[in-house]
Amino acid sequence: MHLQHTIPSVFRKWRLAALTLVLLISFSGAAWAQKVQLSGTVTNEKNEPLPGVTVTVKGTVTGVLTNGDGKFNISAAPTATLVFSMMGYESRQVPVGNQTTLQVKLQDQLTQLSDVVVTAMGIKKENKVLGYAITQVKGESFTKAREANVMWGLQGKVAGVNVTKPVTGASGSSRVVMRGGDFGASQPLYVIDGIPMVSGNKGSIDNMYGGKDAGDGIGSINPDDIESMEVLKGNTAAALYGARASNGVIVITTKKGTARKGIGVELNSTYSIENPIDYTAKDYQYEYGIGTGGKKPTTAAEALAAGRSSWGAKLDGSNVIQGDGVERPYSARKNNVKNFYDGGNTFTNTVALLGGNENVNFRFSFGDMNNHDIMPNAGIRRNNFTLNTNAKLGKNLTATINAQYIREKAENRPWLNDYTMNAAVAAYLMPTNYDIRDWSNPRKANRAENLWTTNNYWANPYFMAYETPNWDKTNRFIGSADIKYDFDSHFYARLLTGTDFSNTLGQFLWSDGIGFYPKGQIGMSNAYRSEFNAQMMAGYNNTFKNWSVNTFVGGNTMKRSSNNTSSSGDIFIVPGFYSIGNTTNKSGGYNLTESQINSVFGSAEFGFRNYLYLTLTGRNDWFSTLDPNNNNIFYPSVGASFVISDAWKMPEWISFAKVRGSWAQTGSDQDISAYQLNLTYSLPNSLNGVPLGGIGTSTVPNANLHPQLTTTYEAGLEARFLNGRAGIDLAVYSRQVTDAILNSPISISSGFTSTYMNAAKIGNTGIELLLTGTPVRSNDFKWQTSYNFAYNKSEVKALINGQSSMVIAQNRSGLWGDGGVPSYVYAEVGQPYGVLYGSTYTRDAQGRIVYDDKGLPVPGKIARLGNGIQPIVMGFNNTFTYRQWSLDFLIDGKFGGKMFSGTTNLAWYQGLAKETLPGREGGIIGEGVTADGKPNTVKVAAEDYYKFVANNIAEQFVYSSSFVKLRQIVLGYSLPQRWIKGSAFQAVNLSFVARNLFTIYQDVPLVDPESGYTTGGGQGFEMLGMPAVRSFGFNLGVKF
Repeated sequence: MHLQHTIPSVFRKWRLAALTLVLLISFSGAAWAQKVQLSGTVTNEKNEPLPGVTVTVKGTVTGVLTNGDGKFNISAAPTATLVFSMMGYESRQVPVGNQTTLQVKLQDQLTQLSDVVVTAMGIKKENKVLGYAITQVKGESFTKAREANVMWGLQGKVAGVNVTKPVTGASGSSRVVMRGGDFGASQPLYVIDGIPMVSGNKGSIDNMYGGKDAGDGIGSINPDDIESMEVLKGNTAAALYGARASNGVIVITTKKGTARKGIGVELNSTYSIENPIDYTAKDYQYEYGIGTGGKKPTTAAEALAAGRSSWGAKLDGSNVIQGDGVERPYSARKNNVKNFYDGGNTFTNTVALLGGNENVNFRFSFGDMNNHDIMPNAGIRRNNFTLNTNAKLGKNLTATINAQYIREKAENRPWLNDYTMNAAVAAYLMPTNYDIRDWSNPRKANRAENLWTTNNYWANPYFMAYETPNWDKTNRFIGSADIKYDFDSHFYARLLTGTDFSNTLGQFLWSDGIGFYPKGQIGMSNAYRSEFNAQMMAGYNNTFKNWSVNTFVGGNTMKRSSNNTSSSGDIFIVPGFYSIGNTTNKSGGYNLTESQINSVFGSAEFGFRNYLYLTLTGRNDWFSTLDPNNNNIFYPSVGASFVISDAWKMPEWISFAKVRGSWAQTGSDQDISAYQLNLTYSLPNSLNGVPLGGIGTSTVPNANLHPQLTTTYEAGLEARFLNGRAGIDLAVYSRQVTDAILNSPISISSGFTSTYMNAAKIGNTGIELLLTGTPVRSNDFKWQTSYNFAYNKSEVKALINGQSSMVIAQNRSGLWGDGGVPSYVYAEVGQPYGVLYGSTYTRDAQGRIVYDDKGLPVPGKIARLGNGIQPIVMGFNNTFTYRQWSLDFLIDGKFGGKMFSGTTNLAWYQGLAKETLPGREGGIIGEGVTADGKPNTVKVAAEDYYKFVANNIAEQFVYSSSFVKLRQIVLGYSLPQRWIKGSAFQAVNLSFVARNLFTIYQDVPLVDPESGYTTGGGQGFEMLGMPAVRSFGFNLGVKF
């Protein structure tokens, strides 16, 4: 049965489950224990009432919120414990006992070393018992200054997590790598409310002829729905999730409802404007214009032929004909990048309803994100509907239902990288005397593309924006049911099921008249993806005098399916009528894949006197994608924690101290697609309407493929000082990957292009540091600060068959004969993963450049030029609070990497870069020596010299990718409670937000230092991407 036929049944099942839950809730009892009525007031350290504090009965769903005066009323048994929590304050637990009236004071949250965190399987634990590093990021961090993709908001905030935002537009994906990653898939597993979600990148721009970034699964989550995000970096933390967690786990907990009087309403609204950052005004030359050999064009034909060249005469303001036949002043025209890319804007609104009683609570939210991207005629619209329900269905049974429906439409995702259809080619490479807006009419009178050059692949940017539309529409459902039965206070059983299902319709169009394919083409696709997880576990916890035990065992099955139906046609019969039925040549395709992982797992945690803890875990996975003889692997882990401050009496200035250590092994099939071990067949072609069969894969099946193995060691120290006003979290680790799975190229004479094999060994070692503190604190003023730092050293230890190196990726520069030089990313034994290679200058023993008898530099061998991945990542965050005002700013940076700039490479060839000015009038004599060691004295025309370098010397265009940025500023104001007391408002907050304000330090010219174009293996490549953006906006938050 095809997946599309199962969609209605899937939704019917969830609808039936939800209805059943409602009926159970309706008939559930009101109370199961003798309770007393409690009342009280919650204040801050200044004795000011705190409205909106969540007051819950520990271990239950019973809870209320404090009102505008900080007061609350709740029922609880005398043996119960009340938990008081609020964003920005330390949580507090208060036993009920014989009390009926409570006065509770909450302290400001001073550090990021949270007392309680969400760990693997969604289990909450005290931080002190953990033998590994875990960082909690509050949901508020993502809504203060929001991004279109929630993961972009994690930049600079967590030590050891390298977040990259590729220059692919507002609808693009993210690259998140923890502790260096490894070959192939290096991104973490995302888990939302206990269920793994599908988050693979849905498009790539580093294919042949470029491509477009179709986003990723995590990017569609509404940040307003996130309560917290736990980052599990070490394999010990992630081992219980198995193979898919070999690169770490990010656990997302969504917001829940609370028991309260009436229905609460929360509103969050943000409007921001995004402006492109144009580096060309300062890094281009504006002294010479279009032409070659120092001459201006005299006809339209000459102007078209020279359209890719700014090697003309000096700009003098005289009228000169351009490629469209119009004479315009031969004067500098700056800011073509800014003039083409619009000022974008994003308007986001989320409204949430929440409420409940002591037996059931709920939270429903609706989010709307409407983005107009800086690319003309492009943007993304996303709606999120989220419902979370918690219920106590009797004395021992609890149930949680989480459901998200996401509707998303993206229009005109930009084509990038290679020249075909990439509007950035014109924005960056038009001659210096051309105004890009003069080419805003995309078509000529005969419907042909209005080209500005004779190269049909250098597109008119407005034709790409308005005459080659693409769109995709996605409907996605993420749902889970978590049912727990407590047999008594020690034994429990838990059933957790969930699904992540999506359907995406898409279309692309090359309208008739397009330069590189005048007859046109159209294509459509209909893709379904689903993942289903079912997990059952049983657990036991107890305390015996000095000892405690917490253990569980369980099993999981994961089934993944995808199918894609595609159809296309080319050569339109009737111009301007864009339908597959209106094409001469039609084709179609269908693809179906299914895979499964079955697992068993267990964990045992032992504690001694609340200061010494030992945790053992194990999991075994069986993969359907691997050969039955090599398809399973066992992952053990052990972690230990020793809380020094609880074991021994410490000086008063030490509030908390803990050391930890862990060891773990995880495996992975690298998420290879199904059927890679089988020779598959397809019907790719036809003859006279008769289908012709053939082998349907270019990859040689490898039945000997087995899971790769990752072994990690970690040690750490956590401490807090001066009653929590300062803190440190230090971790050191070693991460070794053996039998890494690579898709390795093979000789095409075999009839195939590649094969999957266990081909490499790679190691990562590193250090992570988090410092937190409150340097200044008074009644009215407070300064909180944190600094995170991470250094990762990777090394390729071995490659298959004793190879010393292997090409991972190649840049796309220089493929159309219009300038550019190839460069590569290698895996090289003894070097960090992802080293850049390219042609170099030939130098003598003294390091001087060697020139030939024509005065041109002699190209050297292909050599190592640096590491494409920065090994050092840091972030510095500060919050200043004065009464009702607050000011946050974040500075982050990355250091130690290199970047090959394809944009700069092409700007040299075209005579646009200001470095090409020397020698324009009298020629250039390269500084260096000839082969015999004598000084070079041969003069070369500047155009010949710089074009030669651009075509032959990659070294010239490799720059440091290090940078420091002022990433974020938030200036906020909270209305005083006395202003809104007695009204319907509980809290009102208004803030001014700004992201990516300016770069404090960078080395690479023309482009932003974060302009890498891929989330894959080609790190260190940049070429003609979307410009980086600077955003400013306002945020309004209201609680009723």
